[in-house]
Amino acid sequence: MLKRLFFPVLLAITVMLSGCSLSSENPSDGKLQIVTTIFPAYDFARGVFGDTAEITLLLKPGMESHSYDPSARDIVTIDSCDLFIYNGGESDAWVENILKSADEVNALRMMDAVEAVADNHEGIAENEHDGHDHDAEEYDEHIWTSPRNAALIVESIREAAVTLAPLNKTLYESAAGEYVAEINALDEKFTELLSGEKRYFIFGDRFPLLYFFREYGLNYRAAFPGCGSETEPSAQTIAFLIEKLSDKDTIKTVFYIELSNHKLADTLAAENGLPTAEFHTCHNITSDDFAAGESYVSLMERNYQMLRNALTNGG
Repeated sequence: MLKRLFFPVLLAITVMLSGCSLSSENPSDGKLQIVTTIFPAYDFARGVFGDTAEITLLLKPGMESHSYDPSARDIVTIDSCDLFIYNGGESDAWVENILKSADEVNALRMMDAVEAVADNHEGIAENEHDGHDHDAEEYDEHIWTSPRNAALIVESIREAAVTLAPLNKTLYESAAGEYVAEINALDEKFTELLSGEKRYFIFGDRFPLLYFFREYGLNYRAAFPGCGSETEPSAQTIAFLIEKLSDKDTIKTVFYIELSNHKLADTLAAENGLPTAEFHTCHNITSDDFAAGESYVSLMERNYQMLRNALTNGG
């Protein structure tokens, strides 16, 4: 409740600040100012805009994405940009508040570019053994984990870029076309690798990969839902996943996602004498990866190599 009461006050302060020193930090080199919330939006935007824009990433590398709260400075940055790209969904409820309360902002919601999928948490351990019927419709927010969705989002950003700067139309169409071609090549590689794979992937972690798994027809079992807070697993959850790992139709690797402590995955692996592997969701990246210029494509290439090893060596 305190957070809800505080938010309008923060917006009021932001309005007063917007004409002061915070706004003076905007570059004066004539580049477009693009603001993005999460790494996929940032990477897709830089793939389309290139050197014609100054692109800001609000969620800093290494930060937990689901607990992000905007600062007054962040709101000023959003209010003064040429294009604001955000994902949408429950985690971006704060964005909707800003768009309603701040000056008119040119915004692109990535979830509008794709068909959102309802997630009933099927395959999640806590749901499997609690005996409850989780039939309330919730849309999974991690749309970019599907390469085909990623390509659609890039195309949506291209359209926004051309509208924003029509004189750069040829440049933006060429850049977006090259990026989409890279994503499509990835999709072809994943399709070939995963075609006909019916075994179960076991995640001792959250599971934010519903779109990826649906796209390639894969099966999974996981400890927690994608947007769930990472908590200590119950004894039932551990027992459930250990039992699944012993099944003959399970891939003999325990998976975890980036930036997690992967304690449960390590425990499950040790209990069963199995290796662990990181499945990168591209939601956020480490500071080292960011500094090294890693992209959505390079991180997905990393996933491809990991999956190829897990399916051949750990199967």
